[in-house]
Amino acid sequence: MLDPLHLLVLGVVLLVTLAVGVFVHELLHVVPLSLVDATYTVTVLPSDDAGPTASGTLGHAVTGGLVSVEVERVPSSAPVWVVRGAALAPLALALPLALVLAGVLPDPLATGDRAGTVALVALTACALPSPGDWAVACRARELYRRE
Repeated sequence: MLDPLHLLVLGVVLLVTLAVGVFVHELLHVVPLSLVDATYTVTVLPSDDAGPTASGTLGHAVTGGLVSVEVERVPSSAPVWVVRGAALAPLALALPLALVLAGVLPDPLATGDRAGTVALVALTACALPSPGDWAVACRARELYRRE
């Protein structure tokens, strides 16, 4: 049984890893797009169009997102695979789990490192593509072939 302090530390590790992971997830979309001179907007703590919420910035960050990337234009000369790659680029966040499974990195579960296990699971969760990411990956040709 863990004492309350250890549980608090694990909770903080989880929240910090998720916050950083979500931020990196969105920024990984930008990397392939910047290679083809696409125009995009990165917004930290985006607000919704309905105005400020009663719960304030923290509530919106939890429910609405910490960062958003909005693609404004992709050049017609850009290959479709770049747009698909941008949509699926956050899968790179699963690389630490793949390296643990391959035996390149130590397994935090086997070593009893609870904080490492929590961080690994949270970071891997951030690698999952959102439904919007999947939609762009599947329909990239229709979505971004307009000039």
